[in-house]
Amino acid sequence: MDGDHNPPKGIEEKTNYIMASSRNINHDTVEDLENVRYLTKEVFETENQRTKAKKGDIFFTSVGTLGRSCIYDGNLNICFQRSVSVLNTQIENKYLKYFFDSSFYQNYVVEHATGTAQQGFYLQEMSESYVAVPPISEQQRIVSKIEELFTVLDQIQNNLI
Repeated sequence: MDGDHNPPKGIEEKTNYIMASSRNINHDTVEDLENVRYLTKEVFETENQRTKAKKGDIFFTSVGTLGRSCIYDGNLNICFQRSVSVLNTQIENKYLKYFFDSSFYQNYVVEHATGTAQQGFYLQEMSESYVAVPPISEQQRIVSKIEELFTVLDQIQNNLI
């Protein structure tokens, strides 16, 4: 599900209820929380009916800078504008996140983005994309191997400094 296409105005006062956009999904996390719309609890509850973000969901930027993603850790009362899609799936979330980060999928996103003034990779394009989905045990093995290799690369990088 993508975020609200006609988002409400925020309020001046900082609250525990936020509406974020694609600019807040960066570096595999939700960040830059000073640049969000703050909402009242009542407005948030209405807006959150659309995406219902929960721990383990994948946030995927679909407008503006395309294809950034993160796995939600569940620590915010957060809903989104249209520029972010919230994905809840039976696919291992780390596997799907790594798949989205792959050159293959990133190129696919760029090639299939639509729009003139601002490029978008909307739910329709995403639903038509191909995702290689091996059995869950293989997804978990792939995730484990990727994380092992990232650890080795981090160690190499630290030794170079």
